Amino acid sequence: MRKINLTLLLVISISVLTSAQQVNYNQELFDLISTKKWFEIDQYYHQHKDSINNEFVKLLYVAETSKAFNQPLQSIDAYEQLLEKNLRNEDTPTLISGIGNYLLHICAREQEFEKGEILCRKMINLVQSDTTIESPTLIHDLEIAASTFNDWKSKVIIPEIVDKRSYNNGEVELSPSTSDNGIYFNAQWNGVDLRTYFDTGFSTCYIFNRATAERIGVKFNYTDTLLLNGNTKVLTGTIDSLILGKFIISNVPVCVNIESVDSTNHYQTTCDSLLNSKFDVVLGMPIIKKLGVIEFNFAKNTMSFPKRNSTSCKRNIYINGSSPINGFGGQLYMNLKICNDNFLTFFDTGGINGLFINTDFFEKHRGNIPIEPEVISHSGFVGGCSGANTYTRYQYECNQIEIQINDKEIKMLNDCAIAKDKENDDKNGTTEGNLGSDIFKYCNKAIFDFNNMVFSVE
Repeated sequence: MRKINLTLLLVISISVLTSAQQVNYNQELFDLISTKKWFEIDQYYHQHKDSINNEFVKLLYVAETSKAFNQPLQSIDAYEQLLEKNLRNEDTPTLISGIGNYLLHICAREQEFEKGEILCRKMINLVQSDTTIESPTLIHDLEIAASTFNDWKSKVIIPEIVDKRSYNNGEVELSPSTSDNGIYFNAQWNGVDLRTYFDTGFSTCYIFNRATAERIGVKFNYTDTLLLNGNTKVLTGTIDSLILGKFIISNVPVCVNIESVDSTNHYQTTCDSLLNSKFDVVLGMPIIKKLGVIEFNFAKNTMSFPKRNSTSCKRNIYINGSSPINGFGGQLYMNLKICNDNFLTFFDTGGINGLFINTDFFEKHRGNIPIEPEVISHSGFVGGCSGANTYTRYQYECNQIEIQINDKEIKMLNDCAIAKDKENDDKNGTTEGNLGSDIFKYCNKAIFDFNNMVFSVE
């Protein structure tokens, strides 16, 4: 009997070993990239990179993850290699409609207009040198794209950041609010000191009161009226200069609210008064993501910009897509842990709330997340005070929950809420939920490292 068992064990071991050898790590990574689950993709690659030997998959990994992890030039370079090497031996039209389109899109997104024009010309040469096809339409489309990039070079004003005082951290004093845990400070916008709000949830710099914009001399683009968040009517414009700590930033794109509130609506007028009293201007992601390392010391009430080139922490933040042509620069997302499970959160430092958990994640961990039995209503607003900007949702309160940000555990007390059901999920967050500025009251320090894409707390 023992011999039979040993033989069976040997057969099972050989079977498992054979199965393991048949894992196609290249295909698995390729399939995972299509999910856009950036932290899972990054982790899988680093776990199995010695087994990932397909050059196309490796370059695609670099091209796609670099977009999310704030390394646009690295992404463009990887896409260009995919175009030049044509590792899947695609015909020219297929190659250009796939890899070529992605490449031109990211050049537009990252305002690499000169590079975009050069690449258009390179693709036109590819088509013209391919004797197996005749594609005048494709050449015509690429000529239009090249002309558009050339036009943008002269018309789109690109922000430029100058390190003003590289010998120190450019320390800025914070001026906290007595009513919330948001991050406020004074900065010089066109030479005028304005109370500024640090908001990773805003994909643009934003002025709520048009009178403020006119006072500091915003250069409006009156032909470009947009709907911010699909609700708030804004004008786009440019601020000539922003002085923040050690940085001088020129040509700052900004959106300015041009809506009026209903004076007979108490909620709207209260909202309008509140926003006007809290801040003058929002510092959004188009500028935030360019500042490198930003350290907030809440014990000293300071913001500084230390030079850090490496970190032992894993990446835990990424930036979603953006359209800088209109002054938009994405929003911030973070991976943390709740109940020993990954929780992908929309990280909105402008949100005056703590942690909000959507239905699916709560149902998965219902036994470990205690909630109060009564449902309560919660009202708020996004971007403005008109009726289109307000919302009401129903939720349960969670008096205590533990979260983990990298290796730091935080016990949040009375700063967590759970959606009553899927209809009351936070649609502005991820499928899991969102995290607001209340997280900062648990921190002595909070550090945003946009070089390494790490958020850490002390």
